[in-house]
Amino acid sequence: MMELNGWYDTEGGAMPINEEGHSLNEIVCRLQKDDEDFGHTDMDLELLLPNGDIKNVNSMVYRIVNDNL
Repeated sequence: MMELNGWYDTEGGAMPINEEGHSLNEIVCRLQKDDEDFGHTDMDLELLLPNGDIKNVNSMVYRIVNDNL
């Protein structure tokens, strides 16, 4: 399992994120279903990989969201 952590901007301010899933794409799609603005606003997101590595995934999330349009 992977874990996406961080925040993204909403009309009400920064929304914290702590979501788990089998892939980044799965997590992003789930978050988009909950909030259609996810991925289209300022964000700071890190992905905790199963091996313990942490990656900044802001640009990857932006690409996933725009490819799903």
